[in-house]
Amino acid sequence: MKRRLVRLMLIGITAIALTGCSNLNEVIPPSNDELIEETENNETDIEAEDNGEDDDHLSSEGVAHGKDSYILARTPLAETFYVYDSETDSFRGINRYDLADKAPNANPDIYRLYNEYDYYRSSLIGEGDGFLFFQDSVVFEEGGNSQSIVYAVKMDDHKIYDVWRNSGDGFIQGCEFYNGYIYIDYNIGYDENYTSLGEDVVCFKYDRISDSFTEGEVKEGVKKTVRAAGDLGAHIRRSGNFCNAHVYDECGYLPSVKDGELLLIDSTGSAKEIPGFEEGYNAFYDKTHVFTILLDYETGKGTAYVYDLGTDKTTVVAEELNAERLLGKGGTKYYYSVSDSEEYGINHNFIYEYDSENGNNRLLYDVKFAPGSDIFPGIEGFTLTDSFIYYVGFDNGSIFWVPVKIDDPSKEYPRIDLGSEELFNYGTIDYMSNTYKCPDCNTDLVCTYVEYPVLNEYPSYNIDKINEYMKGVAQSFIDANNNDGYSDSSCEDHSEHPSWYRITEDYYVSSIDNICDNYLTIGMSGYWYGGGAHGMPSRLQYMFDLTTGELKTLSDFYTGSENDFKALVAEKTKEHFLSCMEKEDYGTPYFAADAETVYAEAYDKVSLDSGTIEFTEDGIIYSYPPYEMGPYASGFIDIKISYDELLGRNSL
Repeated sequence: MKRRLVRLMLIGITAIALTGCSNLNEVIPPSNDELIEETENNETDIEAEDNGEDDDHLSSEGVAHGKDSYILARTPLAETFYVYDSETDSFRGINRYDLADKAPNANPDIYRLYNEYDYYRSSLIGEGDGFLFFQDSVVFEEGGNSQSIVYAVKMDDHKIYDVWRNSGDGFIQGCEFYNGYIYIDYNIGYDENYTSLGEDVVCFKYDRISDSFTEGEVKEGVKKTVRAAGDLGAHIRRSGNFCNAHVYDECGYLPSVKDGELLLIDSTGSAKEIPGFEEGYNAFYDKTHVFTILLDYETGKGTAYVYDLGTDKTTVVAEELNAERLLGKGGTKYYYSVSDSEEYGINHNFIYEYDSENGNNRLLYDVKFAPGSDIFPGIEGFTLTDSFIYYVGFDNGSIFWVPVKIDDPSKEYPRIDLGSEELFNYGTIDYMSNTYKCPDCNTDLVCTYVEYPVLNEYPSYNIDKINEYMKGVAQSFIDANNNDGYSDSSCEDHSEHPSWYRITEDYYVSSIDNICDNYLTIGMSGYWYGGGAHGMPSRLQYMFDLTTGELKTLSDFYTGSENDFKALVAEKTKEHFLSCMEKEDYGTPYFAADAETVYAEAYDKVSLDSGTIEFTEDGIIYSYPPYEMGPYASGFIDIKISYDELLGRNSL
């Protein structure tokens, strides 16, 4: 099973809790490795039993939870998620494929409940009133623009209901099931000068008589405040994932930004300016306080502040924070994390609770990263309920939801099992880490992290030989970056902008598979970053003969010439281009605009000896990395070639 480079892309992400109001946390890019054992219909009920406590319950699987309804989902695009039903006091595991398969009125082009590629899935908003809510942006007419939509899926019979479609060219700002309604905050659109026409909010509730969602009345105070923000030319900032109605009810104002300044606007149009909060990003609010973490991009360090609206006083809660992020809010309590790396690649995350009412700041729990996992420790799936925090945990190949009781975080509760990571079916994962520092000022200049497998599944074969080879691969990556080639910059530069001169390179074991019972493949995912908008991903695969322990390449099986191979891959690339052109809604991932150009460019770039080639059970995948045949946004372009086409037989 392939792991994604989620850890490398989480720095700019704020995880928001799924409370009783069903807010879904934002975690990018999506992880799709929920390994839940499902029943025949892909739904699992975990019935709860009373554990003798007044406020908490313990399910038959030993899951501690509060009494509000909520969703446990690793990401809004997760393939499988849990819904807790307060009426039946039970969890139910729901699989997206099952929803799409059983929906009597499913249209996969509009209601994108399930797709093999999570990028083409609707985002889960939350649940309420017996429905699951999703949002998406889809094209309804050929050649038309995409439209924002919200739809609902009834949990008992999987029927799909349209809730709302944006008739203009605007977009959804956020959605939340709140106080019995699904609220939608959206940008109306733009005029001919591309000036925003402002924002609006609508809400809908299911009507059992008409069997449809009908529009409800949004509080006039909310409407007036949204209009006041528009009149002032300010853009509303959401508090976490809460809808505007929710924020207004709790605070009596809506946070907005104008000319880089944070404003708190009420229904009268009165705007209180909050100095020094840098556009109000990454902030939570209550009636009397604003809590935020501001990042110094020169040093890469963050500082947590709380601003008292009554006294106009700003207090530093914590400073010199690494990889900090806001996680959630409940009442006057704010939850955030701080990361500390004992060595590069092994993040140790500490989750804190700050109470603005009394100024208490306490550590709730801490979790350390484990090699072989793509889970961001202690943070992934962070879900805040009335009594508990949940996060996705990992231990020696097992994946599970961990409940943490807020009032007593030291108390341990049994976990919800999510299955196991397949990598650990073959052994364990070890790692190497190295940091090259400036010899004069000790600034980190080159940081390298490399995983490698320690196999034990095939003791009668040459596993020791394979293990030795893969450990050598890891060491070679470390050695390649353990030099002083990056020390030309000055210590003065390092002091002023330490993060600007840091290069990071990471390699993870992404897959381990057995092919035809004779070969073992080990996949590696790499990511290099040296500044700028993004780094560069890479892929590697090593295939070994299990009998001899020797490394195998395509040249050991392919009998044709280099030119024959180039022509075959180029022709398959051309076919892939034409198939993409048929899917007009999604466009093409290639730079080239016609099939013949694609063929010529592919023929020129393809190589039998140095190409990115992955062996599978029934063929190979030849991959073009970003920028080779298409833009960075296209990612790897994968060309599948069967063994019959390649070797003239149906297997290796």
